[in-house]
Amino acid sequence: MSLFIVTLGFTLAISSKWAYSYFGLSSFEQIVYHIKVPLEGTNTQFIFGWMKKCLLPGLIFGLIFSWISINIAKLILLLCCIYGLCQIHFFSYVFNQFKKTDFFDKYYVESEVISPEKKMNFIHIYLESMETTYATKEDGGNADEDLLPYLTQLTKDSVSFSQNEKIGGARVLTGTGWTTGGIVASTSGLPLIFSLKHKFCKDKVPFMPNVNTLGDILEKDGYHRVFMIGSDATFGGRRSYFDQHGHYDIQDTVSLKKEGILDKDYHEFWGFEDDKLFEFAKEKILSLSKSSKPFDFEMLTVDTHHPYGYQSKNCKNVFKESLSNSIYHTDESLKDFMEWLKKQDFYKDTVIVIQGDHTSMAAEYIHDTYASNYDRRVWNAFIHSRVKPKKEKNRDFTTMDFYPTILTALGYKIKGDKLGLGTNLFGDQPTLTEEIDANRVDKEIKRNSTFYRRLM
Repeated sequence: MSLFIVTLGFTLAISSKWAYSYFGLSSFEQIVYHIKVPLEGTNTQFIFGWMKKCLLPGLIFGLIFSWISINIAKLILLLCCIYGLCQIHFFSYVFNQFKKTDFFDKYYVESEVISPEKKMNFIHIYLESMETTYATKEDGGNADEDLLPYLTQLTKDSVSFSQNEKIGGARVLTGTGWTTGGIVASTSGLPLIFSLKHKFCKDKVPFMPNVNTLGDILEKDGYHRVFMIGSDATFGGRRSYFDQHGHYDIQDTVSLKKEGILDKDYHEFWGFEDDKLFEFAKEKILSLSKSSKPFDFEMLTVDTHHPYGYQSKNCKNVFKESLSNSIYHTDESLKDFMEWLKKQDFYKDTVIVIQGDHTSMAAEYIHDTYASNYDRRVWNAFIHSRVKPKKEKNRDFTTMDFYPTILTALGYKIKGDKLGLGTNLFGDQPTLTEEIDANRVDKEIKRNSTFYRRLM
């Protein structure tokens, strides 16, 4: 019995530390969120890593201490549990639940949004975990090698908001540091934080029912709306969000297999690789462009997902780190896609926004490859914006500011230049993190807000 108890204790303790290293967890709020949403379609690769780095060492410790009494074994289990809960920031999360905040009451804005006469097409490219760290040091990043030659030049030639004179980007705050959180932040101006009391997010459960989002606005204005990804959209609540806010045509592994576009038994990485994603995107966009209605095409890449990325048969082995090769290949794929877009008749009438969904969760890769003191930010580039920014550089902002900024790029006018917790970066109004210290903003959104709960 002591063997089992000690093994369990040490496995839990080691797992808590491993999880933050492997998944790059940003907060306990992220754990709570994923407890509440569907996990269908998750990549099961991590299970083998957990067995090797957590379960096996836990068993070894169990064998070493198998001779101790049951009471001492129980004490070890208790201490391991306390250690594990500290590692995942559980106690600070609980502490914040007892602290009320009126932050959302003060700063959340539901503003009037005026539609433009001419509706521009919109292509929104989320590049998985794309952060400014991957730019060369000369260009503002922290890489010794040029991982993103095309995206770097495209960003320099486009509108791109930065915290300095070089390539920079958006802060990641609590509730925005994973894919669904990052998408929600950039299309609703809100962090994504579920309480432990929140209902489990199934198909029929309302997802942010009292929030007006980018998808809601574009649906009202008659846009054809598509969301395309190389995985199961159900994972992480993405299907619920895009279905309930804009009724998007969701093109994922499930729908593409039903349509016969993908073989029913096909599976690579999280579903299918980006080589296929970009080709499917071309076909869908061509189809959408034949309609008299404008289109909103949202897509999310996957090959640069933590911890090691995915290397397709077309991925060049240029660098020693596998994830660096995936990043480089994404740059090549993006170049091919953008060059194709430039040849299309609808290109000049299409606003294109390229952004990371969040900073990378590949903690080991980041720690081993880049400087620990580098200010990691989310990449962004705006192409064919209908307006010019009053101040593009030396801005401090978060991914929540992309929401009103994207609408402005499409030609929408926003009264007061604020939506949700976001500020239109094309204007001259200060963002929340310019008006208030970013650490204070992050601290406040972690706290218990009745106003926020009503929105969710």
